[in-house]
Amino acid sequence: MSDEIARLQELLETGQRLSMQGSYDRRVPDKKAVPYLMQSRKGLLKLIGEQDTAEIWLLLALAEECLLNYPAARRCFEEYLARGGLRSKKNLKRLANLKEHEKKWASLMLTPEQLEGLGVFLEHQLAESSCDHTQRLTETWLKSHLKTKPALVLEALQKYGGYCDCEVLANVC
Repeated sequence: MSDEIARLQELLETGQRLSMQGSYDRRVPDKKAVPYLMQSRKGLLKLIGEQDTAEIWLLLALAEECLLNYPAARRCFEEYLARGGLRSKKNLKRLANLKEHEKKWASLMLTPEQLEGLGVFLEHQLAESSCDHTQRLTETWLKSHLKTKPALVLEALQKYGGYCDCEVLANVC
């Protein structure tokens, strides 16, 4: 492993630690982590032009995943496999997981930042008054923050267990 790859891997690992994300159902990374993740990603993208190796593609896939860019994470992981990356059961499962998350985020029709904003709004509102077991607050937020039809997003939120405001907060945000 070159010194530059090792340096970028260390940046990525620092970003992962600071992100406060679990390995499943990632959330928007903590703000402290973003500079590390972005710097690692930028360096890895530059390195790909110089040394197109499986190792770099794998690290780039991890960086993209931490940044919740699932389409890019999937493409990078596929490049890793195409360049001789280990086609183990674990890695094939990981690829399927990336595809699943890519599909989930696309179906929600919300960016990670928008979902985080909705979560903050619901947390604040539900702290002031209890849930009335409707999606009234969620719909209010969607109408004020989205250009798309809120009904489509509400339907997508229900697919992930968000049938009322407190469930949107607990199961989706």
